[in-house]
Amino acid sequence: MSPREPAPLPAAFSDLPFGAADLRRAGVSVERTRRADLRRVSQGLHRAREAERGEWADLGYPVDPLPWVPEEAAAVVPLTGGVVSHLSALLLHRLTVPPWVRPDGRLHVSRRHGRGVCDRSGVVTHGRSVPQEDVVALHGIAVTSVERTWLDLASLMPRGPVDPLVIAGDALVNRPWIAGDGRRGEPVTSVEALRAALRRAGRFKGVRAARGALDLVRVGADSPPETELRLALVDAGLPEPELQVSGDPGDRFAPVADLGYRDWRLALQYDGGHHRSREQQARDARRDGWFHDRGWRSLRLTADDRLDGFRRAIAWVRRHRP
Repeated sequence: MSPREPAPLPAAFSDLPFGAADLRRAGVSVERTRRADLRRVSQGLHRAREAERGEWADLGYPVDPLPWVPEEAAAVVPLTGGVVSHLSALLLHRLTVPPWVRPDGRLHVSRRHGRGVCDRSGVVTHGRSVPQEDVVALHGIAVTSVERTWLDLASLMPRGPVDPLVIAGDALVNRPWIAGDGRRGEPVTSVEALRAALRRAGRFKGVRAARGALDLVRVGADSPPETELRLALVDAGLPEPELQVSGDPGDRFAPVADLGYRDWRLALQYDGGHHRSREQQARDARRDGWFHDRGWRSLRLTADDRLDGFRRAIAWVRRHRP
């Protein structure tokens, strides 16, 4: 063996990241990390340069949620002394990132107060304790639960209406349609689970916003515009509409309105982008005809109404309420 050739690493270090303590336990000098066949992953963490690296795309992520590939992130996070949270948790859970939160390419972690800031490069520290009940494992990485992540979103929200937080909450508790199946799947979480996480969280920046938003979260909104429409009607002083209103609860084949007032026989439908297809437009026409034939009034709303704050819907409900 040439004096310039590095000593071979133990088999355990041929693929995954390792630290200086790992080397010492294996009887290998930490000087070994200076050789060209290794690369630095983060402070005190190295990996064989030729090791096959995983990709977030292979796990179904359209963008990388963390600044390290999955197996390297799983090695870095414990070294921070924290739990992945806030923006990083939003991305790991594949939740929608609201417009006021800008991805910054860094790892966000929560550490309990008193532990100080993690000085590791590329890491943002949030001084908040996280109960064990609010920690889950994703791809071998400790991350705040969906419920706790929603609460942390409240701490990032600017002052103002809580509508964006309600939209995020509605999405979490909704039963989504299963593509190509015609049935609904299970929700990500429940209102009760969100409330339990709020009780455990104690006092934090944004707790009032979280409480106010949670009181407005409902099951049944299939899209953000449906939540916005519901909130617009309530803010206008009208009674809160029902969500996913069946024209006839006794008939499982009866069409369903996105929102409505059953006692007043008023049905509101928000037509998103998927309603542009010829097939969907035909289904919409049959749906509206079904409601009309049974004495319901129907109103179809579009993105233009959304941009206008749903003023047309508010005026329509006021005009037709008893």
